[in-house]
Amino acid sequence: MASPAQIFYEKSEGTVNISWEDVEKDVLGIIDHMHTDGFEPDVIVSIARSGLIPASMIAYALGNKQLYVIKVDFSKNQKNGNNQELNDRPMITQELTKDISGLKVLVVDEMAVSGSTLKLVSAYMDIKNPAEVRYAVLYKQPWAEFHPDYVGREIKEWPLYPWKELRNDVIDPRARIARKNGN
Repeated sequence: MASPAQIFYEKSEGTVNISWEDVEKDVLGIIDHMHTDGFEPDVIVSIARSGLIPASMIAYALGNKQLYVIKVDFSKNQKNGNNQELNDRPMITQELTKDISGLKVLVVDEMAVSGSTLKLVSAYMDIKNPAEVRYAVLYKQPWAEFHPDYVGREIKEWPLYPWKELRNDVIDPRARIARKNGN
């Protein structure tokens, strides 16, 4: 029997290759939206592992060295695309070590599929007493039940990220399988 979140993962309509140029464009879109809103975070919190790359890119672009990590595990293991084996719910496996009381915080992840991870992190952030928390994701699927403040792009497909393919011709086995299947 599929977990409730698994139903969200199965809604993806195929896959889409995401290039570094796409990532850069979508990160800049998030930053532009933040500037329009007048939001400048004191601290950036990445949801590891997947949020590390977009969070780092945002931190560099903003000149903000206050980048911290929280680790949330939802997948039981790493599998190709949206074919993930999920736990019943996400779990925080590495807590935030930075005191964020009274600070403006930007939480960054790479994608909102069901929204369960972001819901959990939102509840966790509430107990940390920040002045304000906003959420950013590179990609959001339309059926996600959490609506981040900033979204690079809404997509219905499952993204194949450029950081999952190494440049020295050693290809991530999951990407190789997707290519073999014509995705």
